[in-house]
Amino acid sequence: MEIPVLELEGITKIFSRGYFKKKYIIALENINLRINKQDRLAIIGESGMGKTTLARIACLLETPTQGKIKWFGKDISNVSRRELSYLRTRVQYVHQDPYASLHPSRTIYATLADPLSRNNNIRGKELERRVEELLNLVGLTPPSYFLNKYPHHLSGGGRQRLAIARALTANPEVLVADEPISMIDMSLRATIIQILKILNKELGISIILILHDIGAARFFATNGGKIAVLYGGRIVEKGECDEIVNNPLHPYTRTLISASPIPDPDLAQEKKVIELKSYEPPKRELGKKLCPFSHTCLYSQDICFNKDPGLENVNDKHEVACFFWNRLPKWIPPWSKE
Repeated sequence: MEIPVLELEGITKIFSRGYFKKKYIIALENINLRINKQDRLAIIGESGMGKTTLARIACLLETPTQGKIKWFGKDISNVSRRELSYLRTRVQYVHQDPYASLHPSRTIYATLADPLSRNNNIRGKELERRVEELLNLVGLTPPSYFLNKYPHHLSGGGRQRLAIARALTANPEVLVADEPISMIDMSLRATIIQILKILNKELGISIILILHDIGAARFFATNGGKIAVLYGGRIVEKGECDEIVNNPLHPYTRTLISASPIPDPDLAQEKKVIELKSYEPPKRELGKKLCPFSHTCLYSQDICFNKDPGLENVNDKHEVACFFWNRLPKWIPPWSKE
């Protein structure tokens, strides 16, 4: 079996607030993920489901309350500060907000040249060549036009391209992009995702893409990629892209897909909306085992409120955390004419 580049094993993250009377917020619970070399993984879910916390833990920017993080099979929970600093260069993070993540008073050349020089020990003409190479990779062409410009000269899409290029200066093994398309124009979103797919194919970088849009996740992960669906801090379904999109087995995944817009106006008018028992966010309590979707799901029964279903293998390409996945009604995609 291939040793994964990055593995998250039993990851739980609990935040506390208050001084005298503490309250606890369960952001993540028992997350297990394996990221192999050149993997493409889209993690989808609504806001507040733990996606950013998971991304920060994967990038070693946040420490889990429980669980292990493994790098090429080695547990890195107790490594030295020096080794942790090195490992953080191997897993790079692309922020959601391209307007806040770039230094406004540094030129595009300086934004890329400084980390390139520090991480690769290069100077002079070789440094200039590598900067231009990165700009070409992310589509900021011709490079000579952009070198002396500042971030405010770029559009939102241009800034996000620059943020991706900056992440590449460390030659990472894994790139984690936290909703990189949420703050840019709709017409440019596919371009940013396409850049990530090219980097995955040409440079062999494993890419984790955090999204709330199932359509964008499908575009990113189709043809060999994977999707993990996050709800209430838990992975409720994961597997190969085509399996998840064409045969979703968790009620929450079906709800996400049915809520996505359809470009065909005739089909959009006939689309059936999946009704829910409640639209309240999941309530997570320490030590209480239950399905996080039980209070909302139309198919929930007593067992769902008293036991955690856990992920079950449907086949070698598909896992789902639902007691009744094999009793759900036949799935008809919203874009189908049936």
